[in-house]
Order: sequence, then C-alpha cells, then structure tokens
Amino acid sequence: MTRRPGGPRRHQTRRARRGVALVVVLWTIALLASVTALASAGSRTSASVARNVRAQATARAMAESGIIAARVLIDDSLRVLANDGAARDNFLSRLEPMTGPAVTLVQDTLGDGVFSVTMVDVSARLDINTAGVDGLTRLFSFAGPPATARAMAERIEAAARGDRLTATDERMQSRDSLAAVLLGREEGPLRRRPFETLDALLDISGLDAALLARVAPWLTVDGDGKINRRAASREVRAAASGSLVDAPSRLVLISRGWQIDHPLSRQIEAVYDVGENGMRLVRWREREL
Repeated sequence: MTRRPGGPRRHQTRRARRGVALVVVLWTIALLASVTALASAGSRTSASVARNVRAQATARAMAESGIIAARVLIDDSLRVLANDGAARDNFLSRLEPMTGPAVTLVQDTLGDGVFSVTMVDVSARLDINTAGVDGLTRLFSFAGPPATARAMAERIEAAARGDRLTATDERMQSRDSLAAVLLGREEGPLRRRPFETLDALLDISGLDAALLARVAPWLTVDGDGKINRRAASREVRAAASGSLVDAPSRLVLISRGWQIDHPLSRQIEAVYDVGENGMRLVRWREREL
C-alpha cells in the first residue's frame, strides 16, 4: 500500500486552521455581542436622560405657567376691586386661610404637564432678618423655655448681621477700619448676611431643631417690615415691631410643576409686593423637588 506523501500532516494542518478559524469566529461573535450590549445600554441610558431632560423642562414650564396664572388672577381681581377698599382687603385676606392646610389658588393641566399654586401671606409672619433679638426671643418663648429662646435669638441675629467673620473678613475689616481712621471717616456697619431661606437656620449650630419646627409657621425671610394684623397669629403680633396693616402687603406665590407619570418636579417661589396698582415682583427662587 502506497502512503501519500504528507497526507496525515496536511489533514492535521487543515484541522488546526479550522480550529483557529473557529476560535476567531467565536471571539468575533463575543465581541459583536458585547458591542451590541453596550450600544443597547447606551441607547437606554440616552433615552432615560432624554426623558429626564424633557420632564425637567416640562416641570419648569408648568411651574412658571402657574406663577403667571396666579398673578393674572390676583391682578385682575385687584383691578376690579380697586375702588372698594374693604372688598379688596377681604379678597386678599381670603387667599390664605389663617388655620389649616394651604388652599390651592389655581391648578391646571397643559398637555402632559400639571401645575398647582398656593399662596403665603408673609406679612402675617415675623421676618427673621429684621425682627432683632428681642422680637425673636418673644416669639420663641411661646414655644420653648425663655433661656433657650434668648440664646437662639442671639445666634440667629449674629448670623444675620455677619458678626461671625472669617479670618480673611477680619483682616479686611481691620484694614478698612484703619483706612477709615486715617482718612477721618467713620467706620461702616458690619456687613449683613440676611437669610434667604428658613432652611438656612439649620446650618447654625446650637439651635433647638424641635423648637424651630414649632415656630416655623410664624417665620419668614421675605417680610417688608409690615404685619397684617388681620391674619397674623397672636404670637406674631406680640413679637412684631413693624407697622400694623389690615391687608397683605407682601405675598409669596408657590408654584409646583411636573410631568404626568414622572417623579421629577420643579418649585418656584415668587415674592410680590402688593400695591394699589397690582403686584410687583421682588424675589424669585427655584428648586427641584
């Protein structure tokens, strides 16, 4: 029997090549599967990001629409009642109940977006930026021990007036004081650091959080120095040092907007002065919820 030269070796070489080719094919398939999986995950992530961005845009648009709708409602009513002072004051006083939960001022749905607006009469509350130590002490004393009330009032007033300066601030103050003396000028008052939100009180060490929670409905950071005695609580009237009026002088419209079936929402707080000719915007705050 004649053996073909190189026969078995050639078959072995072919099998080896087929084995290598199979490995390459398997690696290629695995690589393509990985790329496909990554692309699919990236697509899902992009879609999720796009949904969140759209929901955020919708939520903000709805919140702003709520502010506009509520302001138009109030301004139109004030114009209609411009010649009837008593009816005008009664209308403003009914916008926020003296007790119980806040009443929804206006609510509507636009497409897949929703907004809901409530109102706060901040002239029925004590402004922590202007109340002073004595006013805050009197108010806090209705909810806690007098000694604790005094200590908390002093800490809040010190923070609001900027008494606690950093080392850099102290050096700048010393330099400015020296320059004022050399130039024959009187030293300026300490720089104020007014609170912009009530939540900022939680950053002050040494305050009784439980007591703060009890007095929170009586406090504001948006006051104008006037107290609406028809809506202010007995505690606020006792602690107030500003002028007393019979109708809201400053309101906060709180509008929350969101997209239906999405957890993201946006809240806008618009502070308005209430005058004879309508409302004037004085402050605007936004945050995500």
